[in-house]
Amino acid sequence: MKKLAAFRLAVSFKNELLIVFGTLAFITLLPMIAVVVIANAGVSAISNALVSVNPTTQLVEIHNPTGLIVTHLSLSSTWPVQGIVTLEFGVSDFPYQVNHTGIDIADPHGAIGRPVTTFSEGTVSKVMNVNNQYGRYVFVDHGNHIVSQYWHLSKAVAIVGQKVKPGDVIGLEGSTGLSTGPHVHFEIQVYCISVNPHSFIIGNPPLGY
Repeated sequence: MKKLAAFRLAVSFKNELLIVFGTLAFITLLPMIAVVVIANAGVSAISNALVSVNPTTQLVEIHNPTGLIVTHLSLSSTWPVQGIVTLEFGVSDFPYQVNHTGIDIADPHGAIGRPVTTFSEGTVSKVMNVNNQYGRYVFVDHGNHIVSQYWHLSKAVAIVGQKVKPGDVIGLEGSTGLSTGPHVHFEIQVYCISVNPHSFIIGNPPLGY
């Protein structure tokens, strides 16, 4: 009987320790979870403050950091590549980013080489054909402090200074850099701040074949 009582006491003590350590772990992780949630909310709020779509005119309104509207743009209907959206803007992308700064569009068949184009007219401002954490990439300057970025390319075919428009091939989809599969990380920055690409383009990318 004494052995049984001692065994039950040991089991009870072990269960209590598990509860205590589980509670401590949750309390420790709670601030981290809160930071991610708040950061994501902050990114979306900043994005909405810089870029908005006028519900009456259906024009994209670009605001400067003081809130003044500096230009109006027409919504684009061109996505940079066909495929499936696997990660939206502003969501957690741990351990790569606290909040995702663009939209990931993956090849539906896991293939490499699908052509990538720009979502809007502009001038190629930066090209990287050496593999790094972002992979090979192309940046396009659209004026009015708007720059679009296309990461993880298998090859960048555009050259700096080239004038490009939707339909022009600027690179080929790949899986270079910190990538888990063939996709394009499509990012748009306004005044060097990442904003939601959905604010500039109608609908979602076509799935392709």
